[in-house]
Amino acid sequence: MKNKNTSILIITAFLMGFGLGGLSLHYASAQGMFGLSTSVSQLGSALVDMQKNVDDLQKNMGTVKQVKDQLSSLSPQGGGMPGGEQLKKGGDALKDKMPKF
Repeated sequence: MKNKNTSILIITAFLMGFGLGGLSLHYASAQGMFGLSTSVSQLGSALVDMQKNVDDLQKNMGTVKQVKDQLSSLSPQGGGMPGGEQLKKGGDALKDKMPKF
């Protein structure tokens, strides 16, 4: 009889533990879905915004490089201007072209 009572007690304890464990897992799952899903979605949208900013920055860097290349073609080392006139250092050629008042 003692073995039968012990077996029933062990089985009851196992079933209660299994049931309560299942409930706590569902509770933890619900906490994760509702508590963390907002944080995860905010992180995801922040990453998307950061990627857009990086793409825009790369586009702007391309524009800056293009302008730099165009300006370097005007410098004395770049081969001169289309009219054959080269810019002097310090912008003296531009000063000579300005009208005097």
